[in-house]
Parts: sequence; structure tokens; C-alpha cells
Amino acid sequence: MPRYSTYRKVLLQSMSQLYQSKKLIDSLYREHHGWLYAWLKKKMTCPHHAADLSHDTFIRLLSLQEIPSLREPRAYLLVTANRLMINLNRKHKVEEETLRNMSALISEQSCQDVAYVSAVLQLLERTLLMLIEELDERSRQAFLMARVDGMTYAEIAQVMKVSESRVKQHLVKALAYCHQRLYQFKAEMHA
Repeated sequence: MPRYSTYRKVLLQSMSQLYQSKKLIDSLYREHHGWLYAWLKKKMTCPHHAADLSHDTFIRLLSLQEIPSLREPRAYLLVTANRLMINLNRKHKVEEETLRNMSALISEQSCQDVAYVSAVLQLLERTLLMLIEELDERSRQAFLMARVDGMTYAEIAQVMKVSESRVKQHLVKALAYCHQRLYQFKAEMHA
């Protein structure tokens, strides 16, 4: 019988801590979300990205095992949001560079006849499919749902049963890998 009471006590303490953590995050969200969103909106060109990042900041807090004691919650939120913004900018740069490289490959051949351009596009498509097959299952699944099926992060998260930030991590991983492999391929072509 003593074990049961010990387990019950531990369970009740855990539940109490969880409740207090959720209550703290709820309070932080209510007090600081508007301010954080306004700050991000000034820093970013897209208000939708600012809204996503402000929510991702609080999602990051929710995903922590233990909520740190915050003397300056705005400073903590700023650092977290800033790191998420840097990750988002990196992702956009990788996407832009990949598209630029693909465009360069195609435009180099634009003076060739239509059949040659079609062959290059088919080769590029096969190359991307091979690269996608080299990815781990979760990254490949997220990439295909986002880029082929046109699903939103929220839809992908629901299908994959993960958070939206995890979906973004899978996509960044996939895009970075494809970018790296395309860069290697291009370097080998010019060597």
C-alpha cells in the first residue's frame, strides 16, 4: 500500500507542476503576446510570419520539460523569438539559393532547343526525386506534403501528429540537404 500512495503523491505533484506551468504560460501569453507580435512585425516584412513566430515562441515554451523562472519574461521571449527568426531567415535563404541554382541550370540551357530543355527538366525532376528518397522518412513526408501537395504547416502537423515547429524543422532539413546535394552536383558538373 505505501507504493500506491507514493506513486499517487508523485503523480499529483507532476499534475500540479504541469498545471502551474500551463497557468504561467497562459499568463505570459496574455500579458506579452501583443507586444511580441508588434515587435516581430517591425522586424519582419510579412505580418503573417510575425504572427507565426510569436505563436512559435510560446509553443517553444510549452515544449520545455520545465519552465524556467523568468525575472524578465520579455527578454526571454525576445531571445527565443530572435532565434526562431534567424532559423526562418536561414530557411528562406536556402530555399532562395536552391531556386536560384535550379534557375541557373535551366537558363544556361535556354539557348538550346526545346527538346534539350525538356530533357534537363526531366533530369532535374529525377535528381530531386532521388534526393528526396535519400532523406529520412519524416523529412521526406513533410517535404512532399508541403511542396507537392501544397499543404500548410498546420495540416502537415495534424497528419504527422507533430507540432508545426517540428514540421518546419523537417522541411529545413530536407531543403538544406537538397541544396547541399544540388551544389555538389553542380560543382561536379563544372569540374
